[in-house]
Parts: sequence; C-alpha cells; structure tokens
Amino acid sequence: MIKFILALFAIIQTLFSQILPTIPKNVFRFSTGYTQTSGEWNLINQNFNLNGIGSMYFNDKIYDENGVYNSNYDLYYLGSTRLDSNNTFNLNYMGNDILDTASTVEEWLIKFNNYYGFNLPTLSEQNIDTDNKILIEGSFDEKRKRSFFGKTFKIEYGMSDEITLSISTSIFDKFTINQNISNYNVGKANNVENLISYHIETKSILKNFIESNAFSDLHRDVKNTLNMIYDYYYKKDGPFSVNWVFHSLDDPINNLILDDKMKPLELMDDDTISFQELVQYYYPRNKISSGVDDISLGATVLLNGNPAWRSGEKGSAIYGKFKLSIPYASTIASFKSNDFRIKQFKQATIGYGALGWGVGFLAEKKNKSRDNSRIFFSSMIQLHSDAILNTPVQFFSGGHSNPDSALSYIGNTYKFKKGMTIDAQLGGEVELVKKRFIIKYNFYFKNKNQDRYISKSIDWNQWMESHNGYSTSYKIFKAGSEFWIINSISKNKIGPLPFDLFTGFNSSIFSENNYTESRFYGGITTYFQGW
Repeated sequence: MIKFILALFAIIQTLFSQILPTIPKNVFRFSTGYTQTSGEWNLINQNFNLNGIGSMYFNDKIYDENGVYNSNYDLYYLGSTRLDSNNTFNLNYMGNDILDTASTVEEWLIKFNNYYGFNLPTLSEQNIDTDNKILIEGSFDEKRKRSFFGKTFKIEYGMSDEITLSISTSIFDKFTINQNISNYNVGKANNVENLISYHIETKSILKNFIESNAFSDLHRDVKNTLNMIYDYYYKKDGPFSVNWVFHSLDDPINNLILDDKMKPLELMDDDTISFQELVQYYYPRNKISSGVDDISLGATVLLNGNPAWRSGEKGSAIYGKFKLSIPYASTIASFKSNDFRIKQFKQATIGYGALGWGVGFLAEKKNKSRDNSRIFFSSMIQLHSDAILNTPVQFFSGGHSNPDSALSYIGNTYKFKKGMTIDAQLGGEVELVKKRFIIKYNFYFKNKNQDRYISKSIDWNQWMESHNGYSTSYKIFKAGSEFWIINSISKNKIGPLPFDLFTGFNSSIFSENNYTESRFYGGITTYFQGW
C-alpha cells in the first residue's frame, strides 16, 4: 500500500486536480459533489390557437378524393355522412325504392323532399370560405421557476499520457418546476355566424316537422329514418352530435364548456367548465421529478504540446474532445397509460430522450510565474439523433379542451430532433497559495438552434418549435468561479490519501429564451493508480 501511494505521488506531483483536462497513464480520477441550481424564466404574451375546437366548426383536414370537405364531426357538411355497411345508419328499408338508392344523408333528404313535396334542410355544404381555418386565438403570460439539487459523479481514466476517458452523470434528489399562468384570455371563433345560424334553423325545422301531422302520416320506416338523422346530429349523445354549438355559439370557452365531448374525463362530473378550471387542470403549480440524468461518455486527446501536469515549465497544449450523451433521464410518460394519466401534468422532464454526440477542442497555455497561472479556451459542437417521445398533453399547444381529442389530433407519440448546440468557454486559474489554494474563473456561452417536432399536426409542430413569446432556440452567457484546496501533491499533502476539495458557482449574465439561473456546487476529487 505504501509503495502504491508513493508511486502515485510521483506521477501526480504537479497534477492540479480536476481543473486539468487529462491525467497520466493508468491513473483514475474520481470526482463527486453536490450541486444546487435555481432560476426563473418569464414568458410574456404567448399566443395560442384552439384549432382543435375550431375544427369542430369546420375541419379543413378531412376531405374526399374530389376535394370535398366531408368530416362527420363538424358543422360544415353533415349531409356527407354515407349510408352504407360501414356506417351506423340502419337504412335497409326506406319505404320505397327511390329512397333506397340514396348513398348519403344529403342525397336521402333531397330525394325525400322531391318525392313527398317537402322542403326540409338537406344538411348540404355551407356557405363559408373554406380557404380559411376557424381560429380561436388567445394569449397568456407564463412564469417558470426551476430548481434542482443532487449529486454529481465523474470517473476519468488515463488510457495513456495523451488520452483520458471519462464517464459522468448526476442523480437529482429533487427536480422541480413551478409554473404560473396568468393574464390569459381567448377570443371568439371567427367566421362561424353562418354555420351557427344554419344549424339553429335546421334543428328547429326538423324538430317542428317531426312533431307535425305531416310526419305522422309517413311510412313507419321513413319516420324512423328522419328521427335517426335528427338524433345523430342534434341529440346530445348522438354519434355525430353538434348539439354543443347551441350553447357554445361562437364563444365556446367563455360561454363555459357544457358538452361532454369537450370536457376532460376527470372533470366530467362538473356541470360546466371555465377557462380558469382548464388552466388549473392542465398546468398545476408544481411539476416534480427525481432520478438519474443522462450519462455522458467522453474522451480528451492531446493533439499538440505537453499537458500541464507533465512539466512545471510554461508551455501550451491543444486537445481534441469527444462526447457521447446516452439518454437515461426520465422523459414524459404516456398520457394513455392509466398509471400516468393526469400525473403527466405534474411530471418535470429531466432528459431530452435523444442520443447525442459532440466534437470540439481545448487549448491551454501555462505561464511560469509566481502565481503559476494557466488560461484555456474550449469549444464543442453537439448533434442529436431523432427520438420518438410521448406527446405532452397541454391545453395551449393541443388546441382542444379535451386531452383525448388533442392526442387524437396530434398523436400519442411524436418524433423529436434536438437543435444543434455550440458552446464555448474561456477561463483560467491562479495559485493564491503555491500548490495549496487555486482560484479558477470562466465565461461560458451556449447557442442552441431550434428543435424540430414531427407529429400528425403541422400546427402543433410549429407551435412547439416556436411561437410568439417562446422559441426552442436559445442563447445563454454565464460567468463563474471555483475555489480549490489542493491536497494531492506529495510535499504538501495532509493525511495519507491524495484529494482535492472544490466549491464554485456560476450565474447567468445573459439569457434569451431560457432560464436566468444561478448554480452552487462543491465536491471532492481523489486519485488511484491503475496498476
């Protein structure tokens, strides 16, 4: 044991701990510590569009081979519902051969009017501008506070004097996001007056006719068919019911949600649901997680010069840096899972869920002076592969008050591509007390390009990537310092084992589209010989 320690001291006699990029051959460097970070992010005047509810007035995504919009679940063209074996309409006998030849509800009503001489509405295509979507737009402010604390771990190994390998991760004891939604408002649906007026009138005409003597004189099967058409569209629990519109009119949110198809399952027992209740349901005040972060594998390779630990003389060196980030941290669980339904709203996401890799360089220059100072500059570019992730169910992005309808619109999963990241760091160190106390300073800059989302909904993709008041691209600039107590140099060592202690902090100087935060940390580094 004594020989091992002496050999180790000889190798690392001039090694200045974790602040140097490499270690000698066959030496292990173990570092562990504790970190705590807190920050805030104010997002002002974010816009949103409840296009999922808008599509209940007119759905511009569903049309036939002739380009005719024919959704069974909007107000535009109810008569397009087909009368065939794939439909729930049971119209095997219509009372006469002429009506039996109808293929859609509209066609049946037209033939009914012609045959009996009536003038009932035929639920045909309505007079609206189909080039425009139905927009229900609004805005909101959001204030996020993020805090997390936990333990950090890093193991490095000197594969040779020129190459050092590493593996690192963190374990978060608690990862919390506090979110506060305020100043929210939502407008009315645009350009829907004609649709609403048509169905108010149509429902009234059909109801009055069904209650008339003329209806009573019709064949039983024809009466059943008319009753079925009325119930399918204008009865609350009809499969293609548009009964919701008679309460919602052109202001479905501010008029309070009454229809079950627009309610979240967990709020189904409420008679009506307000905008405020929806915000509280989708955005609880605290989101909490814990667990292991992503795992990083790295390699630092000496390309030119001598490492600072090899010589006490002044000099410079250039290193190549390689990094592989393995997704391990928790991502959002599936909303469809019974175990995580609703819990998803309270779950803070720790990791991106995507494999990443990076390449960069580090240049350092050591000055032989009284303070034995060293300066360095490093930079790295990082890319990520595509990842398939569970869809985060949200009110403002999902476009619907019903989370299951939002998922139907978006998809239960989506493809995620994290934007390219470039970071740079400039710093240095100075010995306050020779071979005992070191202070380190650094400036850190990071730029990330916009993320990419791919789902069933182009609108959702674009909103998640960037919208007014928010973007997934960001820039941050931080400054920080560290203080080291060196106890790994044999001549100055206290106790039998080599170790160094460190503490530090960094804080945001500039932040765009990201948290303004401060981080405090500390820990210990020790060394062991590999042979």
